Order: sequence, then C-alpha cells, then structure tokens
Amino acid sequence: MNNRSIKKLVYDELKKNIISMKFVPGQMISTKDIAARLNVSSTPVREAFLQLQSEDLIEMIPQKETIVSKINLNQIEQEKFIRECLEAGVIDIFIKKQTEADIKKMSGLIREQKDCIEKKDYVGFVYADDRFHKVLFDVASRQMAWDTIASRNGHYNRYRILVVQNESIASGSIEQHEQIVKLLSEGKEDMVRQLLKEHIRRLDLDNAELDEAYSEYFDNRAYGKSEFRIGTL
Repeated sequence: MNNRSIKKLVYDELKKNIISMKFVPGQMISTKDIAARLNVSSTPVREAFLQLQSEDLIEMIPQKETIVSKINLNQIEQEKFIRECLEAGVIDIFIKKQTEADIKKMSGLIREQKDCIEKKDYVGFVYADDRFHKVLFDVASRQMAWDTIASRNGHYNRYRILVVQNESIASGSIEQHEQIVKLLSEGKEDMVRQLLKEHIRRLDLDNAELDEAYSEYFDNRAYGKSEFRIGTL
C-alpha cells in the first residue's frame, strides 16, 4: 500500500470514528495512540489530523494536545444550510429522471431505517437517511453536489445522531420518507416537490433538553441556551 492510500485509510477511519461518536466530542486523541491502533507510522496520522482540523472536526493545540471538536451550533447551521440549498436544487431534476427502480431503492432504505430504530442503532439510522437522500443526487447526476454535503457534515451528523434518539423525531422522518415514496409511485409530482421541500426544511425544534442531557458535547460559546434551535433531519 502506498503512502497516499495509507493516509486516506487513516483519515477515513478517524473521520468515521468522530462522526459516529466512537470518539466523543471533547475527547483527547494522540498521534502515538492512533498510529499504534492502526499499525501505521506517525506521518499519515499527522497528515490526517491536519485534514480533519481543516474540516473543524479536531482541534490541535501545538505542543499540548489534540481533541475531537465539540459540536458547534454555528457550524451545524452552516452545514444544514448547504444541504438544504443543494437538495432544493436537485428536486426537479430528480422528479424528471426517477424510475421505478429508484423508488424501490428508497423503499428499501426506509425499511433499513426502521430496523435501525428497533435495534437502537442511531448511527445506522442517520447513515440510511443520508443514503435515502443521496438517491436524489445520484438520479440527478449531481455527484459533486453530494460530495460537498458529505465533506461538510461532521457537526450536523453528530447532532442528528443525538436527535434521532427521540422516538417521535425518528418516526416523523420515516413517515415523511414513506409519504414521499407513495406520492412518487402515484405520479403526483407537484405534491412530491412540495413534500420534499418541506422535509428538507423541517421546522426548527427547541432542543433545550438535548443540550442539558449532552451539555459536555456542545460548544455553546457563540449561543445562549435559549437560542439552541436547530432543524432536525
């Protein structure tokens, strides 16, 4: 394996552990420990750290420590804004190009989401939700747009993993997915457009309870607690 492949492997593994919250917000990580765990030299670990720092997923304090970034509320809003804008931009293209096979794939991902909730696999639920939405971009042939979302979702996805532990929020997301698929199968294109837009711009919810339960995970320096209002999925 060449150096470039090793660096990518280390980066992918670290990012997966951060976004899935196996490495919790605020946790200290070290070049030495990660290199030993992955059986690599320190160089690709340092390079991966620098890339993750550029994505605001870790904070590196020179000569002191490296920590997993806490979930930043301003960052969530910006990542969510990027996703909303890009998804709104592919809806019409998707509706014109979608096929029965695409609808079947979306239905399968809904079943996967239901299985994840039954198993309390909240990381799996969010990943299945992302793949449901990725179908829109695949059908519309807008891979670059999806890659942009995927590369800037670390704070938003960690937040979502916490949010979907609320059963009513997870159920509401699944219900809207089911309604979208039903309308697609019935050929009700205008209703699909409207519901998709409503789904990706769901009303903000007051998640003060979430902030209280996981206060150590959040960086609230830029916000007062009364302002902790971010959309869900």
